[in-house]
Amino acid sequence: MPLQGPSAALPEPPQSRVRDNALDALRMIAVLFMVMSHTTRLITWDERRAWSVFSLLIEPMTASLFLVLVGASLTHSWLSARTRALGGALTEVEIKVAWFKRQALRALPLWAVSCVFYALEDGPHLPDMLTMSGILATIAYTILAGMLLVSARRPVPLLIAMAVMLSGLHTWLDLRGLRVFALNAGNSPLLPLFLFACLGALGAYVLESGGRRTRALLAAAALLTVAGLIHRYGFAALFSKPLGRYETIRTLVTHPAGRMVERNIPYYNLRPILVPMIVSLTIMLYGGLALLRPVLDRIARWALPLGRRSLDVYILHLALLAVLVETGGKRPLKAAWQGDAVILMMAVLCYAWVTARDRYPRFPLLWKTGNGTGEKDTSA
Repeated sequence: MPLQGPSAALPEPPQSRVRDNALDALRMIAVLFMVMSHTTRLITWDERRAWSVFSLLIEPMTASLFLVLVGASLTHSWLSARTRALGGALTEVEIKVAWFKRQALRALPLWAVSCVFYALEDGPHLPDMLTMSGILATIAYTILAGMLLVSARRPVPLLIAMAVMLSGLHTWLDLRGLRVFALNAGNSPLLPLFLFACLGALGAYVLESGGRRTRALLAAAALLTVAGLIHRYGFAALFSKPLGRYETIRTLVTHPAGRMVERNIPYYNLRPILVPMIVSLTIMLYGGLALLRPVLDRIARWALPLGRRSLDVYILHLALLAVLVETGGKRPLKAAWQGDAVILMMAVLCYAWVTARDRYPRFPLLWKTGNGTGEKDTSA
């Protein structure tokens, strides 16, 4: 039985879908800022340049941007699956089952890699290793939950309701001063980041079905929000403690050389006021890149591979930094020029890796995933 009935609640996808290079450019910005902030932590305090300080200041936006892109990619991926199935012999149930399986196979390796990195850094502590093991694990959980939302019969009302509920819970916990690990505190907490994923998925549906007027209203609202918040509080204050962030401490017990040692690990988590700021900045960034789409389309093949395979870049740069820490200690970069050199070296190596992945389809793969356009990819 071909697709019919409830699917009409979704915006009808076009007959052919092309890759959104503005979205790839946004992915590239996100992953490069993530590389910068992670590298900064290996540089001694007194030697950090302005780019290092700025990358740590806006780090909450970097992680959140990853999850916005995950939500948007899920929407595009589901609409692409429907596009390929229109006119075919598959039923809606068969399409969903195949798509769910593909997304689950995409999420599992991310979760496993994240657990491995956590165990190497902090030891196999349970349940933290399974529930709080970093941004990759959070992305995996978001994929599994988000695929149910974006493929629902009426996804837009459902996503709106979910975003309102998550925003209310996030605000309530913050007002009560409650810090629940893995929910709104710790390494890449689920609650605020899943909220960003819902907003990303919702934004993709709105942009998919809306016209120029919708885009203009979104851009105007984002600009007014950013201008108002910066005028009222200041940019740095919005991203800093105590206004934009709060600090939580997790105590882990390690066993070096047979002795039990307590280790305190600080985490800096988002406060609710950062949510509209980050969402508005994301809309403005994407809108500006969308205006440059004709240029991006021409240079995409050689200029945007880091965005097309942003998860490859994320995992590769973590592996490189892990080697650096194991050989040189907690802060092995003693001079500013060493930080600059490491950033340049990782950019070159990551670019070479993703270019090889693009040019040689049989090049060894970390995993196979679907992007938002139906091509094989590892986009976040």
